[in-house]
Amino acid sequence: MKRFYRAAILMLATLQPAAADPTMEPVWMMVQHDVADIAAWRDVFDVGLTIRQDAGELQFEILTLSTFPKSVIGIFEWTSEEEALAFVNSSSVRAAMTSAGVISEPVISIHENDPRYWNTSDEPAATSADIASSN
Repeated sequence: MKRFYRAAILMLATLQPAAADPTMEPVWMMVQHDVADIAAWRDVFDVGLTIRQDAGELQFEILTLSTFPKSVIGIFEWTSEEEALAFVNSSSVRAAMTSAGVISEPVISIHENDPRYWNTSDEPAATSADIASSN
């Protein structure tokens, strides 16, 4: 599994974040699946940008494996877990994934920001030992 993440290469720059509801805590959703044709998948994915943003997506990055470029990993920041899951589990998104050539069942996970990992230029980065000792 570690090789999987080490082999990932960035394919797309982060988009400008949309305005978020200040009462909601943003979350990150990771979606991994395989596609039949990366270019065909990308065409369908790009068409959905406004739809995703209207549904609550703030920004995203797309990664592929250097050893298996048809394996796509999307990392999306959403305004809330509820909006992210409602979007990705909707029948229209599942139909779009099929038409885009997704050939495996998507693996979906939700992640929250952990301020223990935040770093600014004027403070040292947290280490794994720091994180473990604070739990």
